[in-house]
Amino acid sequence: MNAPFKLIVRHDSASSKRVINSLGYETAQSTLLRLVQDNAPAHTSGFTKTKLKEWAVDVLQWPAESPDLNPIELVWGNMKNAIRKSGPRTLNELKKLMIDYWRSLSPEKCERYVLGVKKRLRRVVERAGGNILEGRDQSSPQA
Repeated sequence: MNAPFKLIVRHDSASSKRVINSLGYETAQSTLLRLVQDNAPAHTSGFTKTKLKEWAVDVLQWPAESPDLNPIELVWGNMKNAIRKSGPRTLNELKKLMIDYWRSLSPEKCERYVLGVKKRLRRVVERAGGNILEGRDQSSPQA
């Protein structure tokens, strides 16, 4: 798994149009790109759907409100924990910690997050659809 990763840092809420435009057609065409689609409003806007179809992006449909299955939600949780431990005191310190954490994610670690989905799906089925992250160590890509 040798793909570029992009972190977009902004002060305001991200609109789907800005995020999609920041990726660009070249990125969509030059990499193996898959979008995990949890049906959040930004993901289902007409603009987003049109661009993803136009760019032939492989969209994986995902159950809504299922952070225990979504690999990126595990990354965000781990990032928050790491930042909380560092205790930033200014907005600039916070931004630097976010960027440093994002840059520290190796393709191998990201691959472990993705490959762990199958194991997490089994655990969700065992819990009759219940959340598997409650009361568990979320720091592991296999959480």
